[in-house]
Amino acid sequence: MSQKKYYAKLFGWILFILSVVIVGVAIDFQANNYPVTYQSVNVATGPNQTETKTIVVVPTIVQSYKLIANFFYGLAVALFATIFVARKLEQDQKEKHEEELEKLREAVNVNVFDALFKTLIPKEIFQIVKTEIIENKAIRKKAHWTHVFEEVDGGIKMTATTHYELHNVSKEPVTDPVKIVMEPLSSGDQTINMARCLSSDGTALIEYDPLNTDNNKNITIGDTENGGKLVNYTVTVPSNDYIESTFEYSTIFPGTVYDCQHTKYPIIDLNINAVFPKGYRFTVYPSLSNELKIISEGDTHKNFKVEGGVLPRQGIIYTLEKVS
Repeated sequence: MSQKKYYAKLFGWILFILSVVIVGVAIDFQANNYPVTYQSVNVATGPNQTETKTIVVVPTIVQSYKLIANFFYGLAVALFATIFVARKLEQDQKEKHEEELEKLREAVNVNVFDALFKTLIPKEIFQIVKTEIIENKAIRKKAHWTHVFEEVDGGIKMTATTHYELHNVSKEPVTDPVKIVMEPLSSGDQTINMARCLSSDGTALIEYDPLNTDNNKNITIGDTENGGKLVNYTVTVPSNDYIESTFEYSTIFPGTVYDCQHTKYPIIDLNINAVFPKGYRFTVYPSLSNELKIISEGDTHKNFKVEGGVLPRQGIIYTLEKVS
């Protein structure tokens, strides 16, 4: 039933209930127009003792009118309660029916999808696509991978910043356990400059500041056996919401830089930026499904963009080498 028809029907019932109440009031009013009489009676109060009392004598027709008026009052209350109880039951039944239909629709869609794509691609590949992409509950948006290189005594210092929004596209909360292992690529001089996760309203969920460790929140940072760094934290993203994540660290390479970066979740639109000293060449070797386009480049910078999607475990290998 449409909302318009429902409200029209509800309005009709309310008018009917008001009519029943008006009839009851009219009958009650009519009963009050009949006069009552008073009668003296002797009432026994003890052995051989009586007492004279005055009682009100209500005519039989007044009692009948009152009885009929009370019937109409009770009918109005019963109708009013029945309408809203019936509406509540109807709404609960409708929600239950819609949930069952949604479950059935999802089951049918999954079965049809499985049956269709299993005929197009090998089942081993299909299982990977289904698990890593189709059933994935989170995606990254507004992703920026930034690498800033500078010459220092003993080599090249790289400061890498990863920034993105992690969106939960499912109907239930998504918990993302983050584990970052930074291997010692050269001298082992690795510094974590910042780690921060903010909710969509700006509340700090994860916080790490090496200059103000007293305010660190929900994050642990330790050293690996071979001199690297290990970062652990867990963040929960509510349904149809997102968090904003930023992670920055620095490390020193003895000469030529050779490193890589990949994504854990699918990314929609990826930006890669590199800033380096003059006399160096920055080169990227992508392993991506979509084209990595050069947006701008010069003697000391290169900016790239992937328009479209980046799949889980895809990314880049990059190098920085001195050419003059």
